[in-house]
Amino acid sequence: MCPTRLGLLAVALVTATACTGGGGAVGISPPCAPASTAGVSGCVTNTRGGSAVDGATITAAGTAATTTTNTQGAYALSLSPGTYDILASKPGMAASKFQGVIVQAGQTATANLIMRNVFDPTKPISAPPTISVVGLSQGDTVTAPRLFTVNVSVDPSTSVRQIDVRISSMNTTPRFSAPDSSTANFTINSPANNTLLANGPAFVDIITYDLNYNAAEMVISFTVNNASSGLPPPTPTGLSLVAVTTGQSLSLFTAQRANTFSQLGIQQDPTILYSGGQSINLLTAPPNATLFVQVSWNTGSAPGYKVYRSFSAAGPFVLVAQRSPTPTVTVYQDADPSLAPDMPVYYQVSAFNTSGESPPTPAVSVTPLSAFNLNLTSPANNTTGLPTTPAPTFTWTPTSLVGDHQGYAVYVWGVNDPTFSWRTTGVDPTLPGVIVDTTTISYGSIVPPLAPLQTGKVYQWDIYAAQAQTVYASNSRAVAVANQSSNSATIFNLPTGSLNGPFKLTTMQ
Repeated sequence: MCPTRLGLLAVALVTATACTGGGGAVGISPPCAPASTAGVSGCVTNTRGGSAVDGATITAAGTAATTTTNTQGAYALSLSPGTYDILASKPGMAASKFQGVIVQAGQTATANLIMRNVFDPTKPISAPPTISVVGLSQGDTVTAPRLFTVNVSVDPSTSVRQIDVRISSMNTTPRFSAPDSSTANFTINSPANNTLLANGPAFVDIITYDLNYNAAEMVISFTVNNASSGLPPPTPTGLSLVAVTTGQSLSLFTAQRANTFSQLGIQQDPTILYSGGQSINLLTAPPNATLFVQVSWNTGSAPGYKVYRSFSAAGPFVLVAQRSPTPTVTVYQDADPSLAPDMPVYYQVSAFNTSGESPPTPAVSVTPLSAFNLNLTSPANNTTGLPTTPAPTFTWTPTSLVGDHQGYAVYVWGVNDPTFSWRTTGVDPTLPGVIVDTTTISYGSIVPPLAPLQTGKVYQWDIYAAQAQTVYASNSRAVAVANQSSNSATIFNLPTGSLNGPFKLTTMQ
């Protein structure tokens, strides 16, 4: 299976193995499978768990070694033993650097790079930032809470936008963030801030961006050796999985959408995805689709938890994350490049304290879905003379049918009105007012309209949210969501669930 970050604890000094994956899904690149070489290899993606960046030039600073990424975003560089900064560049994209990759004789080091879209294409692409750390070094032994300082230097033409820190976990959101600052202090292995780590290998992953999204990343690996006290905690309960696949429309701009954003001064899609009542920050939307599995379990009395993953029910299960507890439910969002649509994945969770680790939970599996997208069909955009009686019918066409059930939410809004004329609410098939397993709906059906359609009036309509779903068990389901507004109460003029909407129509005089 593909190497995971927790398998890269000596700054990714592992032997790379090919990923095996299922199904070529629309909007999802195949799992990245870099070649094993005496040097460094890895995957370049638009975000963590995002789409592959192909055709990027990869170099090792201070050497003549160079290569380009393939369609999966994979690359491999043959390098002599030493420590290298791995650089990625591509026209129209921000620069990226993975600092301090250690190459040992006969081994393959792994450096997976994030290469984001340029925030402002009118500005020149600067060199990526440079990270320096005081208070924590490669190979340290940590026996108590450890304070360290991250310093970032950038090109004089820009400034630091954000410093993100993850702790023995590649969750989709960082454990700590420091915005608009070139220096920040962080504390790890501390019960006081819920960062206690299990004895053994651990790491911090530091990613920083400048104002144009040029990025640098550094992984510092160390060993934890806390003094033992008391008894190990009990096995966690309530393990549950939700596989989430976002639609291409998450960042795909239609002409109408681009014009609206220009008028509102918005430079890109909102970066918050809402699923299952939780908000998920994807940092920036990839150009195609993003796939991750949300692993959650009940929070007990343990100061920390370990998440294990396998692509076989029989194992072996590999440690992929350590997570700190939250008040009621602890969550890990796994966005590893080895995840793929139609490929089952299995998870277990254990609890730990300074005295040891509990037995793991029974394994729970989920099979992620392919990307789910749709196009509006009828009434066509800029339709005029549409009769108001009988009630007009709205239709749309999925690019492909995904999941066992599909739910849709539609709105109709007079372009000069302060609120909706009519909208359905939500995409959960178990709730009222939801369009389920059909791609046609008549105005005012399911949910009463707020106002009847008026003659000679211009309206806008769209599917503002759509979700496909398969339920595998009471604690395992997969959803595929077309993009939806970050606020269902103010979806007018915001990106929505269709690839080609919103559509405008004018009713008959």
